[in-house]
Amino acid sequence: MDAAYHVAGIDVHKKTLAVVVANVREREWQFVCRRFGTTISELQKLSIWLRERGVEEVVMESTAQYWKPEWLALEGQFRLWLAQARSNRGPRGRKTDFRGCQTVCEPIAQ
Repeated sequence: MDAAYHVAGIDVHKKTLAVVVANVREREWQFVCRRFGTTISELQKLSIWLRERGVEEVVMESTAQYWKPEWLALEGQFRLWLAQARSNRGPRGRKTDFRGCQTVCEPIAQ
């Protein structure tokens, strides 16, 4: 199997971030999940946490403009992607923040 390639998915809300990290080159993904706030100190902690896990790409899912501070905090450190929020597309069934984060990681793995 190829070397590890870690991707993070972030579900961005006004005051909280739900974050998952996975090695997308593994056959079965094992997600590490954690929540962060949206303050400057929390965004700094997020950046450190992602680098410690070897993350190379970050996919953010957000409604409204809440993603902008997170983008600016991570820009230049990771390859960034912005995904349309699933709530805008009318998903079926229940959506949880961490499950949503896992879903936005899938296109990167392909």
